[in-house]
Amino acid sequence: MKLFQLPVKILLVLIWSLLATDSVRSQTGNMSDITLPNPNEIMNGSPTDGNTADSNTLTETTGLSDALETPSDNSNTSSGSTNQNSNQAVQETPNAVGGSSDTSSLDTNKSPATTSTPATEKPAQEEETPAQAQATEKAAQEEKKAVEEEKKAVEEEKKAAEENVNTGQLDRVAYEVQFQNAPTDLAIQMQEEFQLNQLINSSGLQIYGKVPSVRDISRRLAELEQQTGKKAAFINISLQKNQLESLAVLPDDSKSAAAKSSTVASSDLKSTDLPQLKETTIRKTVKDTSRKDVIATATQFREEVSNARNLQDTDYRESGQKLYNVLIKPLEAQLQANNIDILVFSMDSGLRLLPLAALYDGKQFLVEKYATAIVPSFGLTDTRYVDPAKSSILAMGASEFTDQPSLPTMGIELKTIVSDPRKGEAFLNKQFTIPNFIAQNSRKNSFQIIHLGTHAEFKAGDLNDSYIQFYDGKLRIPQLRNISDKLGWNTANTPIELLVLSACDTAIGDEKAELGFAGLAVQAGVKSALASLWYVSDLGTLALMGEFYNQLDSTLIKAEALQQTQLEMLHGKVNINDKRVDLSNGEKLALPKEFPEGNLSLAHPYFWSSFTLIGNWN
Repeated sequence: MKLFQLPVKILLVLIWSLLATDSVRSQTGNMSDITLPNPNEIMNGSPTDGNTADSNTLTETTGLSDALETPSDNSNTSSGSTNQNSNQAVQETPNAVGGSSDTSSLDTNKSPATTSTPATEKPAQEEETPAQAQATEKAAQEEKKAVEEEKKAVEEEKKAAEENVNTGQLDRVAYEVQFQNAPTDLAIQMQEEFQLNQLINSSGLQIYGKVPSVRDISRRLAELEQQTGKKAAFINISLQKNQLESLAVLPDDSKSAAAKSSTVASSDLKSTDLPQLKETTIRKTVKDTSRKDVIATATQFREEVSNARNLQDTDYRESGQKLYNVLIKPLEAQLQANNIDILVFSMDSGLRLLPLAALYDGKQFLVEKYATAIVPSFGLTDTRYVDPAKSSILAMGASEFTDQPSLPTMGIELKTIVSDPRKGEAFLNKQFTIPNFIAQNSRKNSFQIIHLGTHAEFKAGDLNDSYIQFYDGKLRIPQLRNISDKLGWNTANTPIELLVLSACDTAIGDEKAELGFAGLAVQAGVKSALASLWYVSDLGTLALMGEFYNQLDSTLIKAEALQQTQLEMLHGKVNINDKRVDLSNGEKLALPKEFPEGNLSLAHPYFWSSFTLIGNWN
């Protein structure tokens, strides 16, 4: 009997062993399937070519390596680790690695690795409470948002890198590192060259010459001070990812500069033979600010100032003061100590369409302290001085258009501009054609100032998209350049001192539109241009232009004439009263009958800060 029982016991032991082995194998198999994502499923979630390497695929590869690491025995901590990695590395495959809002699909099949669960026991995965479900969904949404933001940042960096390659520009990050470590004089030259390359690449112009040295700039400023009696400082603003740098060049001592002027043009002198100059540069760095933040504030400021519907608001002062504190305040003590009258800015992208005159220090506008002008670069500016009061004026414009808003005060504007004692001729509407424009500028006794009272736009994209509206069609900016070349505007014999566009507009927030506007004088082949950053009302434009030409008769330089015009408007000495424009000298310009009666103050910067002098400020 005992012999019979022994085989039965052995058989029962064998059967029990087989059943236990199958149970363990089944449990460990489930654990493996859950905690180790299937590589094929991950790749299907974000298909990439294995031979392609860009910023996105490199980041995703890091995420995959983290996700495919062997998990620990505790499946609960495995899921948490995966979620942490997905937020940093995985961008396009959240569902595969645990970044999806549907996290329950990863948990429903989980079971402990070492403990079997009888069929009668409650499943290991309990249903979530409403609060837990809400928290899970919120966490998933936040994670998804972070993934999207990271992906967007990568795409923007990639796009910027591609633009640098396409335009032949320096890599911005590498440039900033070199710039920050360079001595002041070299940094100014680097920024000059950077601005120059940007304009050449955007305009297609062939520009030759060398980048001026700090010594060249300083001496030229001193020579101009002797001629005009006004002291200008050249200020270059560089916006960087982590800081803002302002670099200013001051004029050398006037007396010594005059004595040295004959030696400046000599290229045969050795550097040891040149007289040593006093310190003429200022360099200020504003930490804890970024390119992104400054541009955002500049955009907000311009939008607030140019909003004609909020002329009673002063919200613009807050953003204007923020910009003043980073752009002007760091330099202000030394500018005042050197008795500077004019600030000539070469701006980095994002700031070229800034209404500088309206920057606010908390008590005063910048225009109450300095005259201002902008240049694409000092080296591209024809700084020769000619007394503007002696210049004859070609005034052309239109009061009506077929596909543009009418400008009903244009006839009054043109008549006022060429009235005595000024010399000039006016052409309105049907006489305002491109052929007549060329014919008038081909005359033997050429004009030095060209005033175009019409619509003009500087748009993003190709320069052919930017134009000046004539009565018979649009004159594209490249066409204007061709005309100027044929007429010899950019030669010493027939230079155009000033081109005025009295009803133009510019796109905001686009670097190409900014460059087109800032480089207007260079692209048109003229020494300087006066143009508006946004379209100002007919009455405001008429008042400003009438006052500007009056000021131009009595001042030696264009920047000061614009400053005085803006001050007279700000202080209420130029107004709209009872269907007339009252100028500061007592002149009264009668308005057409269709204009309503009433008074209008022009003290808001919307009316006076739009117009900006570009190029030669003298």
